[in-house]
Amino acid sequence: MEIYHEYKNINGENKLAVFVNYDTSNEFSLDFDAFKRKVDDISKKIREYTLDKMEGITDNTILLILNGVVVGTLVLSKLTYPVADVTTKSNDLNNVKKNIETKQEQVKNAKNELDDPAKMVYELTEESNENTESEEVLTTVGTNTNTSTSTNKTNSNKKQNQNTSQSNRPTTSNPGSSNSGNTSTGGSGNTGSTGSGNVDNAINSGKIVNLQLNSGAVVQIDLEEYVCGVVAGEMPAEFNTEALKAQAVAARTYALKRIASGQTLKATNEHQVYKTKDELKAMWGSGYDKYYSKIKQAVLATQGENIKYGGKYIDALYFSTSNGKTEDAVHVWGNSVAYLKSVDSSYDRDSRYFYGSKSIPMSTISRLFSTTVNSVSDINILSTTVSGRVKEVKIGDKVVTGVKARSTLGLNSADFTVTQSGSNIVFSTKGWGHGVGMSQYGANGMAKAGYSYKQILLHYYTGVTISKI
Repeated sequence: MEIYHEYKNINGENKLAVFVNYDTSNEFSLDFDAFKRKVDDISKKIREYTLDKMEGITDNTILLILNGVVVGTLVLSKLTYPVADVTTKSNDLNNVKKNIETKQEQVKNAKNELDDPAKMVYELTEESNENTESEEVLTTVGTNTNTSTSTNKTNSNKKQNQNTSQSNRPTTSNPGSSNSGNTSTGGSGNTGSTGSGNVDNAINSGKIVNLQLNSGAVVQIDLEEYVCGVVAGEMPAEFNTEALKAQAVAARTYALKRIASGQTLKATNEHQVYKTKDELKAMWGSGYDKYYSKIKQAVLATQGENIKYGGKYIDALYFSTSNGKTEDAVHVWGNSVAYLKSVDSSYDRDSRYFYGSKSIPMSTISRLFSTTVNSVSDINILSTTVSGRVKEVKIGDKVVTGVKARSTLGLNSADFTVTQSGSNIVFSTKGWGHGVGMSQYGANGMAKAGYSYKQILLHYYTGVTISKI
């Protein structure tokens, strides 16, 4: 569950809102007691958050937004009392449930589209980009008879986005995955009938993954079954099949590197988001057979394939959307990695997450960085990396890296510019994610342009080879 607060423009008026993003995989079941327990737990966490994080807020009444749906208000002056004093538009739990259920299809669609669904609500715009293959893509990926030799270079237009990363995991907690808790302690949920043609037929490659589920239980599942669950959890199923194949190879490689060191993988974004079949059925509904079959075929088409550099498994990092170029790992984690260099990724311009913005009160920025910000002139970008992301920025009297600013402020990307709107600073960002490794939306754009999954992987991971177990 993710909770944060910010001012949001609603009907031309800036209103303070508390945003709560939480797992909805079990939300629409008939188990009313379980639903009530979830509501009580969410209410408790909201109260704890407001008491801990919103000290000094002058607004008394603020909006409560659950998974993007405005469900009511919070009265801050009442939060020192029992959590039952948190108000909604109706105090009747049945009405709250009904309100949420009317948004069920919206939630499902949003989950399917996102790279990293447990993310904050941003103002996103889309920009179409036709015939933008750059010379760098064409020369790196290789010959493709269906592409031109355009020498257009990706514009690093400074209306940028910041992507939050979670240490050295592959994605950014992607707009395409969420960590639901609808897992059984008895198994992964990824075994099914062995009947012919059943999408739930188990895959038996013979290589086993020790996997800790969201419930805390540790289970053993087949590597390829695990990869199916990760692809479903980390990339929208609507993506082109070649992009899904590239994701499968990257996810398998990321797992193999950790299996080789004896690690137990976690089903959360600490490693790779893995979804059980029960979770996927709840997420996809009637589209389950179609989507799971598509992902399973992509996994089986690449069965056993992995990526190596110098004969060793690579850290196959990936993320949602670039700013037009990927980032060199040295600028994110401080370590130079031969195969994680900045490359062109111009197809990302078609991603709905290419542009974004976030408005943050100057008082909040001052508090977060223990400094004083009274106007936009107190924030100065000192340098940028070769990919156009912020390398260093001065905030008040503090100089921090762009990566630090991004993570502290919860921005989409380290590629950002700043403007002022009243007492707020507006961070305009470009891209979504840490920017290192394979861009998922870039991979999908390349796939739609006719590139194969191997060409995609060889483009995003410099100097690697693709092998098979």
